[in-house]
Amino acid sequence: MLFLAIKNLVQEKTRLLISVGGVAFSVLLIMSIQGLYQGWSNKIGEYIRTVPADYWITQTGATDMFHTPSVLPLTVRDFLTGVPGVASAKPFSGRRVAFAHNGKDINLYVIADDTENNVGAPARVVEGKAVPDKGEIIIDRVVGRSENIRIGDTIPVAGRTLKVSGYSEGGYILSFSFAFATKEDAENILQLPGATNFFLVTVADGSDAGDVASRIEADPAVDAITKDRFVENNTNIVRDTFLPIILVLLLIGIAVGMTVIGLTIFTSTIEKAREYGVLKAIGVSNRQLYTVVVEQAVTAAVLGYLVGAALALAVSAAAGNYVPEFITEIRWLDAAWIFAVTLAMALVSSLLPARRLARIDPAEVFRA
Repeated sequence: MLFLAIKNLVQEKTRLLISVGGVAFSVLLIMSIQGLYQGWSNKIGEYIRTVPADYWITQTGATDMFHTPSVLPLTVRDFLTGVPGVASAKPFSGRRVAFAHNGKDINLYVIADDTENNVGAPARVVEGKAVPDKGEIIIDRVVGRSENIRIGDTIPVAGRTLKVSGYSEGGYILSFSFAFATKEDAENILQLPGATNFFLVTVADGSDAGDVASRIEADPAVDAITKDRFVENNTNIVRDTFLPIILVLLLIGIAVGMTVIGLTIFTSTIEKAREYGVLKAIGVSNRQLYTVVVEQAVTAAVLGYLVGAALALAVSAAAGNYVPEFITEIRWLDAAWIFAVTLAMALVSSLLPARRLARIDPAEVFRA
């Protein structure tokens, strides 16, 4: 039956292209939007998640890095290291800085790359220097490519001219991006003499993290925020405004894609009514007829899925090259459920007309 289904499917090349093409472009649409949603879901906050800390210590009332200022004197470190259960407390300095480049305003969150305390390094350097030297800065690749800032270019940052020495990844959060300068340059930019913005606290093994946080917050001047909560605080504005839009587009894409797949398979099945009538005339049972119809639909769906998945990977890569903000991540899990949904829709779309085909009177075929 499978051989017969394939032979029937490839008999007319134009109809085959329409069937496979309809499925392929539906899969391309769904997989591309799902990849965009997944990419943004995972990428925003990626840098903050890589920072080694159990708790972020902030000035009381400060909840994130961008909207609520936090300035703490360096003497707070003595208090923190004296708290039972605290393994280490390291200063973390960073501030939002805006500058003009090629007529556009660019927002960077400049972080002090403190090699002495091993704090403030980029999550991942993908091009250029891994550690900036004095007078240099590492920026996120998305910003570099979208704003045409190349490695070796100089940019004005808070009255200083810094040379771009590398591109990093994982530090782009829509309207902001992280940049990394030496501790000396950052201190001049941030203008925090004898102070820092945050302290990164790690809890000693065997200590209860909740108890440690309670001891720290006994000082009314500071708050202890868990790493997960701090990541959420810094990314919720994007999650609450940008991701829901992509989710709506994804749901619309799934609905449109499944409709196209359904109509494509349904129409291609109905159009072959005469061929199925001939099969019944030569003695093919309804059960065998169902098998042929289903195998033909599944074959078209699989071919369409493979073409669509390949196109989605190619389009995502090309779009990322031309539009750096187009951040996608196509996971095997997503590819699997899209494949399952494609097969399910093909089966349903083939079985509905198959019931009608099973009632065809072979005599009508020859009478026509």
